[in-house]
Amino acid sequence: MSFNQYTQCVQPADHSSINEYVSAVIQGLIPASVLAAIAIAAGEPWCALFSLEIFAAAGAVAFCEWWLNDRLICLGGDRSAVGMLVTIEPATGKSGFNAFDTDYSINLLLYDNLPGVTQAVAEVHPPYGELIKAQPGVTGLGLATPGETATDVATQIKSAVLHAEFEGAGIRDLKIGAQVALGLSIAALLACVFIPPPWGVIIAAILALLALLAALIGALVGLGDTGSPADVDPSLGNLHTNDPAQNNLGADLLYVMGSWVYDSFHDGWNELHPIKACSRIGRWDGDWPAGFEDTIKRFDQAFEDANNPDTRDEQDHPRHEWTEHPDVDGCDDEADPPPPIR
Repeated sequence: MSFNQYTQCVQPADHSSINEYVSAVIQGLIPASVLAAIAIAAGEPWCALFSLEIFAAAGAVAFCEWWLNDRLICLGGDRSAVGMLVTIEPATGKSGFNAFDTDYSINLLLYDNLPGVTQAVAEVHPPYGELIKAQPGVTGLGLATPGETATDVATQIKSAVLHAEFEGAGIRDLKIGAQVALGLSIAALLACVFIPPPWGVIIAAILALLALLAALIGALVGLGDTGSPADVDPSLGNLHTNDPAQNNLGADLLYVMGSWVYDSFHDGWNELHPIKACSRIGRWDGDWPAGFEDTIKRFDQAFEDANNPDTRDEQDHPRHEWTEHPDVDGCDDEADPPPPIR
């Protein structure tokens, strides 16, 4: 399967709040503050300004680290679900710091709920209710799971939904830029303190400007590094909701599979993040198609077979390594050695 993944979930017992990262940043800045105080005492007050750049870069690195490696809490490996596409949250068009969250998100009315279903009803409704229900590992941390809702554009009916995301690399790119900026800003402060003037200040200023440039490049690259359904399956094309502006095609019925996690950054909901597989398996015409259970079973079996270790071993076999035709550029199994000559 082809998909992008830049985040890693943690087990509930290993989860840390963002406040713990902020505390670590503050403690880490103590040496920089000491150097800045030494510079001021030595008659070089300009050097103290570089500690501010260190603080900004270190804070950005800490936040990105938390976002990528501690924000999501593991709930139980990869899970699949089928749902009607209620709303799309594209990677572009976000404002403020949210613009760096370049994931492409979708909200699904889970099979076989009907529009208008509440969180309380949907979370106990088989076969997928468990996916949006509060899990013991999360509630044990004192975190709530009120769930996510989405409103159908055509009917204005609000429903409890499963949130799922195709990952973008915006925060990953921002972190890389901030890490480079942090190293350069530390070097700037050290140069200002330990290299005699005027060269120390000049070198420090150059390093500080390079740090700002690194952070800016990381931010600009991140804003354009967006997630998309095409990352998983280029043949999916545009996804459709029940929006009349989309030619009244009817919302897509999607089969999705991904990592089942809890997102601690929002008000509290479970989601599939990242989406590792996505297929369009029908259109919404006001109700679920008859006999849809058989379709779901076929897709479940297909993905189970595709992820079976025996299947992967077979696909990696040399005899399948051909491009034009196996008779032209194939790689046959190693033949038995010829019998000895007598």
